[in-house]
Amino acid sequence: MKPLIAWKPFDAKLNAASTRLRVLLPCQYLQKAGWNCEIYDPEKEDKYDLVIFQKTCTKEDILLARKLRKNKIKVVYDLCDNNFYNPYNLPKYNKKVVGSEKMIKEANAVTVSTPELQKLIAHPQCIVIDDTIDYVQRNLLTEIPFKLKKWQEEWQDKSFRVVWFGNSKLEIVYKSIGLSEVPSGMVSIAKVIPALEALNEKIPVKLTVISNSEELFQEHTENVSFATQYYPWKMSSFPLLFMQNDLCIIPIDLNPFTICKTNNRLVTALSLGLPVVADKIPSYAEFSDFVLFGDWKENLERYAMNKSLRQQHVKEGKKYIKKTYTKNRVVEQWSKMFKTVLKLK
Repeated sequence: MKPLIAWKPFDAKLNAASTRLRVLLPCQYLQKAGWNCEIYDPEKEDKYDLVIFQKTCTKEDILLARKLRKNKIKVVYDLCDNNFYNPYNLPKYNKKVVGSEKMIKEANAVTVSTPELQKLIAHPQCIVIDDTIDYVQRNLLTEIPFKLKKWQEEWQDKSFRVVWFGNSKLEIVYKSIGLSEVPSGMVSIAKVIPALEALNEKIPVKLTVISNSEELFQEHTENVSFATQYYPWKMSSFPLLFMQNDLCIIPIDLNPFTICKTNNRLVTALSLGLPVVADKIPSYAEFSDFVLFGDWKENLERYAMNKSLRQQHVKEGKKYIKKTYTKNRVVEQWSKMFKTVLKLK
């Protein structure tokens, strides 16, 4: 019989991006490839051969992992963030630190999303498995009114439209307790504002933010001279709103949390047809041939004044992504881990 494998995601509602990229899509691809895998069902606990705990590290999870190991069921702990970075010693994040350390001790193997994260894991069997690429399923009929709107705006105001998107959950937590030095989030836009202001003196600039806090958006953009627009992030509307723009910016404050991040946001931007100016982290390095890094004032102006370069980089980036980050890559990486942990040929 084929081994029965289950993922136990940290998000019970399965709404989180990391759950989609490291549970739902891999499970779907692996099922089609012939593996017997599913989302964890407590009633089938004793039937599993392998259980993957995706980020979750509560007391209950630790006890369950220990119980599974005693029953000869293999346990894997999957991480896609640096759960050990807690510079202010916040109790909420200390729980993650302690919980993650205990889960690592209980696991037969640990899977991580980047080589930088792998460096932090003290476990003899730590395996890098990429995030799955969530290719957007485009509906050309649905896109028609958005394309017409974009063409109309191009004809009317000639603005160079720049977009930032991302989750500011961590920033919201930090701000709520009065901490100003935030490891990641919308706060990183601040480092790009002088370059956007300088560009706005030459051509009209419009900054769009797609995120989860209009309050933070207002705070970070209240004194700028260029036009701004905020949209709440929704999976259904994000692609169409995103594609209204000319350029995606990904400013990053480098710290132990952000350098462990995956290439997901950069890949999303290129896949949806927008060129990118970003701060370079290790997972972005492979895209150097078709992404402009740092030098914000120079690179924003370079793209703004050279539409053919934007188009060229998007074309090359898309080609590279489709060739490199395939469904087969997902299946191969997870399959190799399954075989290693379960000692299959």
